Amino acid sequence: MTRSPRIFLLMNRAYAALARAADRRTKAEGDVSLAQHGVLFALTREDGLTVSALARMLSMGKPSVSGMVDRLAVRGLVRRQRDDADGRVVRVLLQTEGAALVARTKPVVREMNAALLAPFDEPEQEVIGRFLKHVADNAEDVLALGASEEKT
Repeated sequence: MTRSPRIFLLMNRAYAALARAADRRTKAEGDVSLAQHGVLFALTREDGLTVSALARMLSMGKPSVSGMVDRLAVRGLVRRQRDDADGRVVRVLLQTEGAALVARTKPVVREMNAALLAPFDEPEQEVIGRFLKHVADNAEDVLALGASEEKT
């Protein structure tokens, strides 16, 4: 019988290697960390998100994202603005320079993605995508305390 892959070990090693390499590339190409690039990219898709929404999207803590937004704002890549309808809500808005940075680095990210997937044919790439989406969308439910006991 074939031994099942050690998912936790492999995912941890893969994430660490991927994050290190991608972080070096985004710093070299745009002078931003991978996480900061994620904030900017998210804002190109939906400008005016709150720090809480960004934190959820990026699976990060609010304090970490808030600090990143502060650093990006100092550089003029984003700005914070109070919501017109509810002054308690602060929105993060992408600035022209931030949008230009993402436009410049987006092809690099596409290239990195293609390089990672190159050894795999299309059906394998679909399985990889499905697996990673499954993990991202369901890990909390699948691995929750007591989940295995509930199913038995």
